[in-house]
Amino acid sequence: MSDSDFLSNAFYIISNRSADIEQKIERLKEAKRDIEVEQDQAFIEIKQIEKPSLDLSWEGTEANKFDEDRREAYQVMKTKISNYDHYIYRIDWEISQLKLQQNTLDIASSIAYQADRLLDQGEEAVEAFGRKINELKGWLF
Repeated sequence: MSDSDFLSNAFYIISNRSADIEQKIERLKEAKRDIEVEQDQAFIEIKQIEKPSLDLSWEGTEANKFDEDRREAYQVMKTKISNYDHYIYRIDWEISQLKLQQNTLDIASSIAYQADRLLDQGEEAVEAFGRKINELKGWLF
């Protein structure tokens, strides 16, 4: 494969990987927004679980069962809300990892453009071009 072909291939790889990462980041951001909306709704629902307070005249086994069921529902919602926090944290972590990959591709792209400029300069830049190609290979492969 000629140096020119390698550079063309490198630009193609960088472009495709970058687009793929951007798409993944956007999907994760959308999922995070959806989870945050769901979490906000869960906060509203958990407040409703404790309403109404039982009237003093409402006592006995039915009242006790109602209170037990309400406490159980409250705990389920509390766990659900806690899980949302974990999902949001996980999504943020994934986004940061993808951004690191994107930064690496940006560096590779910069190296590829430098190599392309050196290739255009001709024979006097062949040695510098070879170093740039090797540097680019290190970033991509």
